This record gives sequence, structure tokens and C-alpha cells, in this order.
Amino acid sequence: MTTPQVHDNDLVAKKFEAEVREVDARLKVLQAQAAARHAQADMDEISGLAVAKERAKQRIADLKQKAASDRAAAKQEVETSIRELQAGIQRVNERYSAWDSARERRFYARLDEASAKLAAWKARGDQKRAKLEMAQLDDFATLEERIALARARAAEAASEKYSAKSQKALDEAARYFDEAYDAAANRYGAV
Repeated sequence: MTTPQVHDNDLVAKKFEAEVREVDARLKVLQAQAAARHAQADMDEISGLAVAKERAKQRIADLKQKAASDRAAAKQEVETSIRELQAGIQRVNERYSAWDSARERRFYARLDEASAKLAAWKARGDQKRAKLEMAQLDDFATLEERIALARARAAEAASEKYSAKSQKALDEAARYFDEAYDAAANRYGAV
């Protein structure tokens, strides 16, 4: 069984990987557009962005290997790399997105663009699923903590013959458990 920290780190890496897949798909869109225009300068700039994308992928791989103490800095590096890539893609896209009607009619270029966009949309869906999994993991961890606390307080109260102090602690633990359980039941429904 994996620990919540390891699983959480895997989800963060999944999110970053989905963002890089989206960047990759957007680069393919730009490549298809530049190829349709026979624009070598555009292709060279896009190739530079592809190299930056590979560096971001390497940083994600490095993030997976980092110790917990180094993970925050590695995560920041990955986020910065992805933001820079997205900004570069946006610059290229804004500069060269005005197609004339002859280029737009190129059937195969449009097919390549549609395929790349489909990959980007799928990557966005992966990002959303990773975020939902992370939230779900947090909810479940909270509920597990509250269950354990309530069990411990109940055992403590029983061993102390339900003294006023132990009963107060049990009431508080029961209230926190009820809140966490009700929230989870409302969000995730009946089994």
C-alpha cells in the first residue's frame, strides 16, 4: 500500500505530465500551421520550444525521484518550465495565427491540426481528473484521521469510565467525525 504522500506526489507528477502533453499537442498544431505556410523561421522557433518541452519532461522525471525536502523546489522548477513553454507557444501562436484562406483550405494541414487539438483536449481532461483525484485523496485522508481519532477517544473514554474530561474529548471527536463523514457521504454518495 502506498502512503498518501507518495500517491499525492504521483498525482502532482500526473498533472504536470498532462500539462506537458497539452503543450506537445499545441506545438504540433503550430508545426502543422508552419508547414502549411512553408515558414522555416517558424519551424526553427517551434523546434526550440520542443527542446524546452523535453527539458520540462526531464524535470518532471527528476521531481519523481526527489526526496520530500527537495520536492518543493523541483515542483517550482517544473511549474516555471511549463509556464515558459506556454508563454512561448502563445507568442508564436499570436504572431503566426493569421492564416490566409488558401492555407486554411489545405485539407491535410487541417487534419493534423484537428488531431493535435484532440490530444490537447484529452490532456486537459487528464489534468482535471488528476486534480479531482488529489481532492478525493485529501477528503479520504481527513475522514481516515477522524475515524481513528473517534475510535481512540471512545477507547480512552471507556478506559477512564467516561470521566467528564474523556467524555468531552469523545464528544468533540464525534462532532469532527460527523462533519467529515457527512461531507464525504454528500460528495461521494452511497456505496
